[in-house]
Amino acid sequence: MKVARFLLRDGNKVGAEVSPEGLQVFTYEDQKGQVIHALATVKAEREFLRQVPSKLLPLYIRLDQALAKAVGRS
Repeated sequence: MKVARFLLRDGNKVGAEVSPEGLQVFTYEDQKGQVIHALATVKAEREFLRQVPSKLLPLYIRLDQALAKAVGRS
């Protein structure tokens, strides 16, 4: 699978081998000609984050996920 670039709702970009199919995204081409899939909803972002290996995510997201697991919010 090809690495796709996703735009998180906070503005961070993440490259991952995740298909945008089935996710609520707005797809556009940036100034460099790269295709970007902007995650349009909280639900879409959560589903995306479940599919991405944690080592590819920004640190603050990994910390938030660890906290959610610790308090049982997953």
